[in-house]
Amino acid sequence: MNFRNLITACLAFTCCTAFAAPAPVKGIPIAKPAELMKLTKVQPGLYTLRCAGMDKGQANFYGPYDASAPAAKDVCAVPRFGCSSVVNGNFVGRNFDYFNTPAPYFMVWTDAGQDHYASLAMSFAPLDKTNFIKSSQTAPDDINHYSTPEQLARLTTMALDGVNEKGLCCTTHVVYPTDANNTDRGTNPGAPELSLYMVCRYVLDHAATADEAIELLKKRNIRLMDPNMVFHWIIADRNHSYIVEVADDQLRYTDKKRVMTNLLHTKPALTPHPMGYERMQILEEYYHEGTSVEGMYNLMRRVQYTRAYDLNTKPYWYSEKTGFGPDGSEITMQTPRYDPALRKTMEEEAAAVKVVTPENNPLMLWETTYGNVYDMDNKTMRIMMHEKYETFYDAKL
Repeated sequence: MNFRNLITACLAFTCCTAFAAPAPVKGIPIAKPAELMKLTKVQPGLYTLRCAGMDKGQANFYGPYDASAPAAKDVCAVPRFGCSSVVNGNFVGRNFDYFNTPAPYFMVWTDAGQDHYASLAMSFAPLDKTNFIKSSQTAPDDINHYSTPEQLARLTTMALDGVNEKGLCCTTHVVYPTDANNTDRGTNPGAPELSLYMVCRYVLDHAATADEAIELLKKRNIRLMDPNMVFHWIIADRNHSYIVEVADDQLRYTDKKRVMTNLLHTKPALTPHPMGYERMQILEEYYHEGTSVEGMYNLMRRVQYTRAYDLNTKPYWYSEKTGFGPDGSEITMQTPRYDPALRKTMEEEAAAVKVVTPENNPLMLWETTYGNVYDMDNKTMRIMMHEKYETFYDAKL
């Protein structure tokens, strides 16, 4: 299978069995690691790490935009992710949907410093255009990729979500890049550059409120390191929350939405690809449930990703079908949802994925690889690693 087909397949197919993930049966507290920059194993695929933090001068750790990277207009070469976030008062829920692979994840405690706040965040293997697939297949106990101080420091910058000592929370999602219409110009040419990969870390380190985070980001030139990666964020404190996006080379934000999946909210006309439309509908319908840690946790279970290709799910998760229809045309929001030919194609794909396992094709299946709930007042994180586990972990900043 060539790379074009691989990306289409691994992002179009996922587990088609009915949603039957067991409820967590116990919670386990996790304490901050005693030693700096030393990985501690919690369970297969989950580690903890404590670091000293970064100052503002390190804000572009990932380097400049690479104009030689594959063009974002090549639809099938674009990695497409799930992910769902909700803000309800003091609570933030977040699912990270990814390949069903044992790639390691890291709970990172950052100590306060003269130039930054303390925080607790979730981090992932560093993503770059040369080892995107390779890093996704790292064995859970193989942490050789993170054996040097430089590699560990790079890891700490890739915060996917977290909360800081001021009660500010941030979550990161992917947006379909061709919809965002970005170039290599950036959001504020001439200003100090900030990689997309480091926005969450930068906000957690340096902003005390959501409003302050917006002002800090306005003063940076946020640029793509790779045109195949375009992010957007929820940034929230106890009183305000924003969805923040980079579209048309502009920093855009709105305080009108409390639910975010994988489509643009500040400029919907740029989003012909649905990517998470049903997840957004479900989270908005049951939004009222997320008024406690337990309630938010259960709300996020409604959109765990193994439901995506259960053809009996109501609503049927049509928007997670990211690829091409039976006539070869690209599927968008304008594709007839109940077209019999499309339905037949989906049924064939669902049947095919039943015989796929993580062993014979680890990139074929998707799941919610972790789900976090943040209590901003108490600066806590509840994490459940992978849908298959029956244990969750509680950490406190």
